[in-house]
Amino acid sequence: MPSRSRLTSPAAAAAAIAVAVCACRQAPGTPAAPPAPPASASRIAGLGRIEPGDGVVRLATRSLGGQTSIVAQVFVSEGGTVGKGQVVAELDSKRQLAAAASEAAAAVEVARQRLAQMKTGAKTSDVAAQRDDVERLQRDLADAQTDLKRHQALGRNVSDAELDRLRSRVESASRVLASARERLASLTDVRPVDVAVADAELQRAVRAEERTRAEYEASIIRSPIDGRVIAIHAHAGESVGAEGLMELAPVDPMYAVAEISESDIPRVKAGQRASISGDGLKEPIHGTVERVGIKVAQNRMRPVDPASFSDARVVEVWVKLDDPKVVENRIHLRVDVVIQAE
Repeated sequence: MPSRSRLTSPAAAAAAIAVAVCACRQAPGTPAAPPAPPASASRIAGLGRIEPGDGVVRLATRSLGGQTSIVAQVFVSEGGTVGKGQVVAELDSKRQLAAAASEAAAAVEVARQRLAQMKTGAKTSDVAAQRDDVERLQRDLADAQTDLKRHQALGRNVSDAELDRLRSRVESASRVLASARERLASLTDVRPVDVAVADAELQRAVRAEERTRAEYEASIIRSPIDGRVIAIHAHAGESVGAEGLMELAPVDPMYAVAEISESDIPRVKAGQRASISGDGLKEPIHGTVERVGIKVAQNRMRPVDPASFSDARVVEVWVKLDDPKVVENRIHLRVDVVIQAE
């Protein structure tokens, strides 16, 4: 009768061989690797980027009459800091616009003086001279009337021709006196319609000055924020293109904008602490969740896996950094964000 070892089944033999192979592959005395621990439910991770508080500001310019804006001078350099209202550049149209603004200001002053003159009437000296003329013409008329009456009293001793001459003299003096009186009245009388016309001309001049002054101010480019110059796209002598003159970014506050999967976003709330790390940082930095976005969109920080719809659906979360100076020169740096969820 054959022994039991010789009757071992083929399946048992194969199992024994497999055990022996595994034993040979594992070095003696080396413990088996423990399984990877499951991800903590209190931590939510996502890729993100460093962003300034109000985002990057792209300075644009306004051209004169539809012409291309040409840069005359740039007063800052990339990486430099700027203050709100600081002049960062000037366009080459500044000199032309300054002359136009001065001319418009002079036109306003002329219109203002004309209105004042219209309200006060003629000069005092002109009125006084016209009054003297009126008084002189009144005396001339009185003399002519007196001569006519005296000659008429002589009766037949005066010829008809002489009487006609004297009558003509009286009529002529009367007409001249009437004209002088009308002239005097026009000098002393201020008509409302004339004042209204002068005032309208003044308002038109003022509006023209405001327009030219605004065009002049537009040739002087000022920083709208306190921040840092991160890029200059046009230098002296160059035209300003579609990318604008330069880019500015505020340095305080600074944020890490994390893209969190839509499945995790219900557990993210304002006030939660977060840790930010990345190849561009010497050590992890920290911050606090300040705002959770309301729009679900496709992620921008990692390639989308066509086989996984969830990879493309994220919500942006703004984490305000505790120390903005650490990353003020790392705008748009790619980072890893880990939020401590509840």
